[in-house]
Amino acid sequence: MDRIIDVTGGKGGNAFLVLGTEKTALIDCGMAYCASNLIKNIKQVLCKRTLDYICISHSHYDHIGAIPYLKEQWSNSKVLGAEYAKQTLNKPNALKLIRSLSMQAAQIYGADSIADYDDEMMKVDTVISDGEMLDLGCLSIHVVETQGHTKCSLSFLVDNEILFPSESTGYMSKSGKIYPAFLTSCSETIASIDKCQKLKPRFIISPHFGLVNESAALSYWENCLLAVKETREFILRLVSQGCDEEQILIEYEKVFRDSQSRLEQPEEAFRLNARSMIRTVLREEQF
Repeated sequence: MDRIIDVTGGKGGNAFLVLGTEKTALIDCGMAYCASNLIKNIKQVLCKRTLDYICISHSHYDHIGAIPYLKEQWSNSKVLGAEYAKQTLNKPNALKLIRSLSMQAAQIYGADSIADYDDEMMKVDTVISDGEMLDLGCLSIHVVETQGHTKCSLSFLVDNEILFPSESTGYMSKSGKIYPAFLTSCSETIASIDKCQKLKPRFIISPHFGLVNESAALSYWENCLLAVKETREFILRLVSQGCDEEQILIEYEKVFRDSQSRLEQPEEAFRLNARSMIRTVLREEQF
């Protein structure tokens, strides 16, 4: 763990620097509004070394927002991500949404705006896929495909013992509660949780949370599964009561849009995610 450093620049999206003897890699990079703090934190750790890789778990704004600023600072660094992430970041509408959500997030966290950037720098340079290994010298990062949150979700296993699970498996709040995030597939999410559990990592670094303590880690995967099942049942119960998608969204927001969520997530992002989960359940249950 001494070669994995939390360099997160601000609230809303974590970033961890992995230090090999030969290469360095950043796992996710957080939001655009805190890119300057992120870069400062990375420089303090790297000293005269360079940043070689930026590994992205998926293509959402809160995990990739700082990419253009990192590329300006370390022009030779390579962004590594799934093929679907590469395709997504080539779409003008996706880039427009990323910019819009990044600006909303900046306001939530007290920043006036975000520094302007070139959309051309928001891209995946090298595609990585399930089973590939990134050798940093003295330690390695194994790529684990874990779809369900997005079609481009990847998890990263460092030295076969430290797992950065993708948001497909869910994410832990400060209270210790696990929230689901099956935006594209409920069934694939369950498969991804099972896949991660079978890796039997010694340490779990949960998305948007960080290192899970030993006691919470014992039931982490079971709680991830429970969160998926409870949310799915909540949606199906409303369907059985005759609610349409809009009515379900309203009820979902009443239950899951708590005070902590309002502090941390733009309203547009919350509704986009909620609507996606509702549609995922309806589609997979063939409603």
